[in-house]
Amino acid sequence: MENIYVGFWAALIIYTLYLFIIILNKRRLNNYVNNSKECTLIKRRFKINFDKVNHKLVANLFAIDNALIIGFTFAVILYIDNLILKLLAAFLIFTVLVIITYLMIGKFIKGKEAK
Repeated sequence: MENIYVGFWAALIIYTLYLFIIILNKRRLNNYVNNSKECTLIKRRFKINFDKVNHKLVANLFAIDNALIIGFTFAVILYIDNLILKLLAAFLIFTVLVIITYLMIGKFIKGKEAK
């Protein structure tokens, strides 16, 4: 149970960093939405025009998503004792969660763009 709390606090700290470094700074927010790897991937995959979508919404979605992915991965690997298995599990969990959640975010943003 303690590992779940550690994962939650890790996610909260990462989201707070995203919030203060990217989301609340207008210049960095626009730069993030136009040039980040996450947004570029979603833009190419779903053919989204980010000028039609609220940039704060996009940045918040990716910030929450990335924070939860890292926090969940961190909480799960704390249950594993072997270092090699920790690295393998972290890589697999991280990769699967990124693929699944980025596709969900892309579909959500595509729906917001159409409105």
